[in-house]
Amino acid sequence: MPLSNQDKLALALTSAGSMRNLAKLVGVTHQKIGRWLREGEPTGAKKIPADATAAINVAFAFHKDVTKQQAKVDRIPFDPQAPVFFERPTLRNGKPGERLAANNTQYIKRELRDQIFIALHKTTQVIGINVRSMINLRDYLGVKPTTSAEALASKFKNASLRDTIGRKTLFGAFKDAEEKTPGSGFIAPVYTPYNQFGIDEETGKLVNVYESLNNINKRLQERHSPNAAVFADQYLIQTYPGQYADQAKPKRETAAQKRAKLIRR
Repeated sequence: MPLSNQDKLALALTSAGSMRNLAKLVGVTHQKIGRWLREGEPTGAKKIPADATAAINVAFAFHKDVTKQQAKVDRIPFDPQAPVFFERPTLRNGKPGERLAANNTQYIKRELRDQIFIALHKTTQVIGINVRSMINLRDYLGVKPTTSAEALASKFKNASLRDTIGRKTLFGAFKDAEEKTPGSGFIAPVYTPYNQFGIDEETGKLVNVYESLNNINKRLQERHSPNAAVFADQYLIQTYPGQYADQAKPKRETAAQKRAKLIRR
């Protein structure tokens, strides 16, 4: 499917990191970029002007180059049709992790998001996808402003204030926010449930990608969209175990190594 100017800007935002950075690439104000990203919405531009196409294409070409280079570094598939800037966060031990993250995805429309996930599914290197929205927890849980944080503890997976290594839990952050401003709630990251996108362990066949897409979109529409402060702003991709090592290019042998191998034979 051909990309619109809005699609190109939405994708380019994933590598630019902010509207200000993207505005510098396009050569307009960040306010204008914001209106263009919301094209067709009540708070956005009615239509992106045709004379902006050339500048948007230049910024998009730069985005594609940066995204392709990062994909090589992280050994992840690159889709030139709908390039999203993914990064592979490192683990605490400094080694590459098995997850990929795309940030600032909130302006990517559903049809394009589906296209991106289908392309990832086809690579057979991805086993699961979650989508994040930033949501006020009181709205998400559907509770009254008068309900205390303690009364809501059972609704959290971990009702402790700190986890086992001393980090503040989601409940701990929520409780702190409530103590400062009672009844205000707390804007927190909420992810869609894990959805399989790779090979089914039981059948050994690729899962039905459209069923997985439907599960994600249904959750986003029913639970995230009504309560989101920022909607679908991150894609979290789980690669299969060992994917990073498996995608390494074979090391080239030097002439001296080849001669040594022949001598040993």
